Amino acid sequence: MIPYKIVGKTDYRPYISFFVTVANVLAFAYLVSYAFLAGLPVEEVYRNFALDICAVGSQTLSETLLDGMRSIFLHLSFVQLTANIIIFYVFGARIEEHLGRWRFFAFYVLVGFGGHLGHLFFDGSQCGEPLYMVGSSGAISGIIGAFLFLFPTARIKSKIIILKVFNYNVDVPAWFYLVYWFFLQFFYQVGSVAPKINVHWGHVGGFITGLALIFLLSLFIAPPRQR
Repeated sequence: MIPYKIVGKTDYRPYISFFVTVANVLAFAYLVSYAFLAGLPVEEVYRNFALDICAVGSQTLSETLLDGMRSIFLHLSFVQLTANIIIFYVFGARIEEHLGRWRFFAFYVLVGFGGHLGHLFFDGSQCGEPLYMVGSSGAISGIIGAFLFLFPTARIKSKIIILKVFNYNVDVPAWFYLVYWFFLQFFYQVGSVAPKINVHWGHVGGFITGLALIFLLSLFIAPPRQR
């Protein structure tokens, strides 16, 4: 099932959502190309760029923040990348319209780090070896959490395509994507270019952070208009 539009008209142009989408694609292409040209395992390349949550207390704050920022734009597989950018662009555009461009970008970064914190909280006790956080899904989980808080009754136009034979257009409620999103996370590890990097707890941390932040922001920003 592929979401492609929120029911309701809007003329807003989500430039930040577009920028983040392009940045995610370029980051994935760069890392895979770098690994191929250097003759290195892709997993080893990820370790040079992603945040190791087990090193958070032993490295400098600037190193932690830099690694954490890079991790927000990384993906483990082409399947994960494709699913993430589609879902992010559909849901993120409406959150950007509500918050404004730069507040939305700050929100994206904060929920991404919330995903890191979730990974650290749930897996930090297992630090016998490095635990790398590839956190784009955590950030996008935060976007979904914010959307569900702001637009719980929204309808999402989606396509269901089966073997290029059956092509259905359906409208589903926003809450359905909560179940759909978390269901997908457990299958992203299949076909991963870095199979030993597990980030599922980051999704939970990002989702909770997104809900908490948008609740706090709703105290200062007027609720969105219903379409």
